[in-house]
Amino acid sequence: MKKSRVMHSFVVAALSLGGMSLGSPFSATAAAQQADVPAVPSPDLYAGSPYLRELRNSLVYGEVWERPYLSKRDRSLITIAVLQALTREELAIHIPRGLDNGLTPEEISEIILHVTFYAGWPTGVQASLTAAEAFEARGLTLGDLPRAPALEAEVTTPGGLSDAYAAVPRLGALRNSLLYGDVWERPLLSKRDRSLITVAVNQALYVTNELRLHIDRALDQNGVEPQELSEVVLHVTFYAGWPAAVNAGRLLTAAFEARGVALDELR
Repeated sequence: MKKSRVMHSFVVAALSLGGMSLGSPFSATAAAQQADVPAVPSPDLYAGSPYLRELRNSLVYGEVWERPYLSKRDRSLITIAVLQALTREELAIHIPRGLDNGLTPEEISEIILHVTFYAGWPTGVQASLTAAEAFEARGLTLGDLPRAPALEAEVTTPGGLSDAYAAVPRLGALRNSLLYGDVWERPLLSKRDRSLITVAVNQALYVTNELRLHIDRALDQNGVEPQELSEVVLHVTFYAGWPAAVNAGRLLTAAFEARGVALDELR
C-alpha cells in the first residue's frame, strides 16, 4: 500500500512537471497563465517546498520554456535526450510532450538511438521501452527509419583525439565507421539537431572534454548559433542541475571568446 501511494505521488508530480494535470487546478500565477502553464494538481505535491511550486510556474514553464531562442520542438528534443541520459522516469512525460511540440515518432526513435552512444546502452533500452508505450497509448506506429547514405570518403578521427583510441583501436574504428560514418549521417535528424542533443547530453553528464569538442563542432560545422548554445545550457540546467551548467558555461565562454562572439549581446 505504501509503495502504491508513493508511485501515485510520483505520477501526479511528473504529470505536473511534464505539462499535464490531474484533479482540480489551483490558481496559477500571472506568468503561468500567460504561458498556459499547467496548474499544480491536487494533492499539492509542493506543500513541503512551496517556493518550488512558484518557480515551476513562473520560471521553468512561465519563462524558460517560453524564451524565443529555441523552439518548443528544440526544447523537447534536448529535454528527452537529457532525461534518457540521466535515466529519469520523467521521460515518460516528456515523450508525449515532445509529440505535442512537433516531434514525430520517428524523430524520437532517432533521438534515442543517438543518445545511446553518448550515455550507454541501458539508457537506450529503457528509453525505447518508454517510447513504445507512449506511441501505443496514442495509436502511433513507427514509419520508415531511413539509414545513412553511403559516404564518398571514409570518416577519420580528428588528430586531437588520436591518443584516446590508441589503447582501444577497435573503438577508434567504430567511432569512424559507426558513430560518425553511420549514426551522425542518418537523415531523420539534421546535423544541427544532433549537435543540440550531444551538447545537452554532455552537459548533463558533466563530460568536459567531449563537451568542448561538441561545442566547437556545433559552432563550426553544424550551424548552431551562439545564442542557441547559450539557451541549451540554460534549459538543461533545470533538468541536470547547476554544477553541470557552470562547467558548460565556462567552456561556452572560452569558445565564444575564441571566435570573437560579443558576450554582451547574449540574452
